[in-house]
Amino acid sequence: MFRPLAVNVGLRYAASRRRFVSFVGVAALAGLVLSVGVLLYVQAVVRGFERELEDRVLGVVPHVTLVGRNAIADSDAVAARLLGVPGVKHVAPVTSGGVLLSTGTGVAVVRLKGIVPADYEPVIGHFFEAGSLDILQPGSFNVVLGRGVMQRLGLEPGDAFTAVMPDMTPTPLGVFPARKRLRAAGTLRTWSQLDGEVAYTHIRDAQRLFRSPGSAGALELRIDAVLEAPDVASRALAVVGTDRFTARTWLRSMGPVYRAIQVTKGMLFLIFSLLVAVAAFNVVSGLVMIVNERRADVAILRTLGARSGLIVGVFVVLGLMVSLAGVGLGLVLGLGLGTLTEDGYRWAQETWNIDLMGEYFVHQLPVEFAVSDVVRVLATACGLSLLATLYPAWRAGRLRPAEVLRHE
Repeated sequence: MFRPLAVNVGLRYAASRRRFVSFVGVAALAGLVLSVGVLLYVQAVVRGFERELEDRVLGVVPHVTLVGRNAIADSDAVAARLLGVPGVKHVAPVTSGGVLLSTGTGVAVVRLKGIVPADYEPVIGHFFEAGSLDILQPGSFNVVLGRGVMQRLGLEPGDAFTAVMPDMTPTPLGVFPARKRLRAAGTLRTWSQLDGEVAYTHIRDAQRLFRSPGSAGALELRIDAVLEAPDVASRALAVVGTDRFTARTWLRSMGPVYRAIQVTKGMLFLIFSLLVAVAAFNVVSGLVMIVNERRADVAILRTLGARSGLIVGVFVVLGLMVSLAGVGLGLVLGLGLGTLTEDGYRWAQETWNIDLMGEYFVHQLPVEFAVSDVVRVLATACGLSLLATLYPAWRAGRLRPAEVLRHE
């Protein structure tokens, strides 16, 4: 197959076995491999946090919540009207409040949410570790607890515990908080901070606990595009009236986390791109040394009639071979690190019962390689590497054969 002379000579130099040239090439290659691999891995970790926020946290947290200024006695009729709002795909009435849960081994403050099981099963059903929403029957006072709450209270499915309500109950001995004996009927695990905060029971049981029989306290909306939550909330309020409802969106509670992820992703890409730039400088220095090593070859080619453009092309091809090899191996390194890290962290967490991610909103190390991120990293690395080859190649094309051969 015909190949231009510059490509043939460049490939020959790339495969050179000269000890010095090989060492310089390997050093430049190693720098590119490490920098591209680390940049790709860091972008995948940040993208993993985005995925966890969208799939796990926003899979449980309502996108828009319409809180009634008073008890909502006609929740079904209001929900039917809200389903006609553009962007709304699901509406569920809830009654919720903060309660203190206690056992003989611990206490936990959670937000107990009363739900209609049929409405919530498609939303959080796949997060169940034990039990299901079918066991939340009215009058049973069964509760599905987050995994973190279960561990803090030392509970197993089927165990009973005490819930201390915020309302006060007058007795002959004085006024005391209302108490109720509940049963842990199942476990919810999202691998996020929600595992230590959530508890679900049937809405009728919640209404009895919070003394609001027959009425819901809020309506939770799930929407098609979560980033459009403020607009959907405004449209929903226009339908149901601001005199009856106030609106909250997921951006109020999780918005700072989302914005922090976006800013962090951009900053980390910029910072770790500097590693690629450093590796590109290694390519520059390596190619300059190779040019000095090949001065005699360049002079001979020039005396045989090679133009300076051909010489520039030879060393551009050589630099690109080193760069593409480094970028390709860096891609393999980054993909390997991501695969081993996510699976390895989960295995170590379960084997040794460690929780290094306990302070973050997700409790595992998520990794996801998005095609757009991979393409951006590879394009950045290849572009910087191509720029790095231009100066050494231009310098090689400027060599004067007579001066070089005079000293040979």
